[in-house]
Amino acid sequence: MTTTNYLYLCLAIIVVWPLALLYVPGFSDLVESLMLLFLSQTAR
Repeated sequence: MTTTNYLYLCLAIIVVWPLALLYVPGFSDLVESLMLLFLSQTAR
């Protein structure tokens, strides 16, 4: 993977991730649940 392709991939992730969290309710709920699960496991 060239540097240019890597930068385009990172840019696409940076743009798509927040939009998906804002406009796809199921996806945002899944991310929230996974984050809470991770935090509750590491807090012990």
